[in-house]
Amino acid sequence: MYKEGAKSNPASLAAAAAALLLLPLGGGASDLLRRTLLSLLQVFLSLFFLLLSLLPSPVQLHPIPIPTAKHVDSTCASRALSHVLSVVSLVPVSSRKYDIVRSLADRLLDQNLRFNAELNRRVLADSFSQTICRLEATLSAGELGFIGGAVKKGIKRWWPAVIVGAEVSREEAFDTSKAEKLAAELLWIGEKLVVSGAVEEAVVGWGAATGLSHRAVSADARLQVALVRVTVFFLRHANLMQPEEAKGAAEEQEGSISTIHMSFLKSWLPLLCRATNGTETPTLNSREKAETVRILEEMIAKLSWEQQEEVLALWLHHFAASPDSDWPNLESYYAQWYSDSHKLFIN
Repeated sequence: MYKEGAKSNPASLAAAAAALLLLPLGGGASDLLRRTLLSLLQVFLSLFFLLLSLLPSPVQLHPIPIPTAKHVDSTCASRALSHVLSVVSLVPVSSRKYDIVRSLADRLLDQNLRFNAELNRRVLADSFSQTICRLEATLSAGELGFIGGAVKKGIKRWWPAVIVGAEVSREEAFDTSKAEKLAAELLWIGEKLVVSGAVEEAVVGWGAATGLSHRAVSADARLQVALVRVTVFFLRHANLMQPEEAKGAAEEQEGSISTIHMSFLKSWLPLLCRATNGTETPTLNSREKAETVRILEEMIAKLSWEQQEEVLALWLHHFAASPDSDWPNLESYYAQWYSDSHKLFIN
């Protein structure tokens, strides 16, 4: 019965082997049968996971989508520029064509600065939003890949299959490289937005990227370095925003500078506190770190008293919970704020 069932159903083979493993040691025939079934089970599982590893990977090259007018305006110039930026985002940085396409994008954007800067602002803002979505999707896929990799490594411990381990390593390396590339392109697009006079849209978009900021806290150290640099870049410009810029950037949200600053700080202050170096070069040099602390203090000072309390509580929680970083240190500001609030309460 066992033999016939195992032949018709692979699951019954595993069940039969497991049952035999629980039997007490007996005669030579029973022991031989048990070893045979155990060997068959090992071969079956090895073949099963070998077939899984040969299936198409979720990370594969898809046709590059041609942007449509629903993202930007309907002119051919805007569609063409949007298409170039999409190709820049999708072509791997290791490709020799990447530099060519990136150079073409720079030329078109520079040309628009002389004739149609508004076109740059619309297309770049749309590309910035799409790149944030792509980076968040990459990190989300990386989290699922990490879980799958852990399962494969656990299986490899008992049924060695070199191809499975090699597949996991290649996927992990590709995901990290792709995420770092997208983070670098966010900084590049941000710099282009500054030149085009539309940095406020990028500041609002970066502050609203809560899904990305939450995943960034536990991301790879090299990616954290890249995202901290993007955050510090936009932090400087957020602190320089004027009331009229804030109104134009977030009028649908009834936005103000305090609203934009609160959204930005609540999204990205945890990463600033928890990011680790993890690379050969530091995330920021000492001058940049000191300047960033000063900017943070200036931004917090522009908030209402209750908003300052919320932001400082957020900073203290993440700063105290991070064993690998002692920056940004807002201890002095916290103490001064507490002293001032105590005076206000007494008065």
